[in-house]
Amino acid sequence: MEKIDVAAAGWQVDGLRRVVEFAESCNTAQLTICHRRGLLTQAVFDPTPVDVYAVQKGLLSCLFAIAEDKYLLEISDPVNHHLDPEWTHLSPQDEAMLTIEILLNMTTGMNDELGPEGKIGETWRYNNIAYNYLKKILCLAADKSLNDLTRAWLLEPLGMENTRWIERDALLPDGTPLTGLFSTADDLVRLGLMILNDGFHKGVEMVPRYYLDRISQPGSEQNPAWGLCWWNNKQESYKVPMREEKTYSGSLTPNAPADLISARGARENYLYVLPSLELVIARTTNSKEQDSGGRFEKQFWNLLLESAP
Repeated sequence: MEKIDVAAAGWQVDGLRRVVEFAESCNTAQLTICHRRGLLTQAVFDPTPVDVYAVQKGLLSCLFAIAEDKYLLEISDPVNHHLDPEWTHLSPQDEAMLTIEILLNMTTGMNDELGPEGKIGETWRYNNIAYNYLKKILCLAADKSLNDLTRAWLLEPLGMENTRWIERDALLPDGTPLTGLFSTADDLVRLGLMILNDGFHKGVEMVPRYYLDRISQPGSEQNPAWGLCWWNNKQESYKVPMREEKTYSGSLTPNAPADLISARGARENYLYVLPSLELVIARTTNSKEQDSGGRFEKQFWNLLLESAP
């Protein structure tokens, strides 16, 4: 990515320097801030690809958009059109209600043992077990491994050379290993730029615009800040993973602009897409260091917006 003249673009050079200094102070591995026209700033404190945790969900959602565009599936499909029945502990009638979209929106009405907990299509619960079955659906529909289809559909076209899926030690109920995504801030920004550019990369549409419009919309009434595995910042309430019993008032990131959408992982790994400022930002964290305790995001946005035109 070509670096642009920060001052000519209206950004404060010293302000961006303070952003980078702050990022370094809280265990950032890599930080890339990119405008639609080029790179604003980049800091690499550790070049190694890292586990970006749930940021992977944003990428996987894009793969489903591509699969739908290839007519391999529709996100409205019942899951049992792709997986053998009895993959859950629900009644046959309830299991038949589950769709790909319901899994993406985390409204499965299931606990981690895939038994009933809540109302299908309504109760928002961050179910990482059910989510991981989405990967199996993709692989069956494409007749490719997860790494092969990700490489062919996204990584190679976008030039994401340091991103790959790895198997974790934990297993799904059917014995399939859960998978994590290792990536870098530079790679994640390339994904974000495609989204910022309405799904196009070098003049080629990769993800349909209609799907991108949906990722910034509520996927449920209970957690309107989450939709199709992306977070949006324009709602008046939200829930957070693992604490679903509580509803928080206000937007998810109150000191960031309302049009922000993000893919967010543990240890404050982030991919941000901000259309109003034509920005894409990726931040990865050094898992070998002590967790920064959730102090990155608020101060980061304060410093960044102070530096903006």
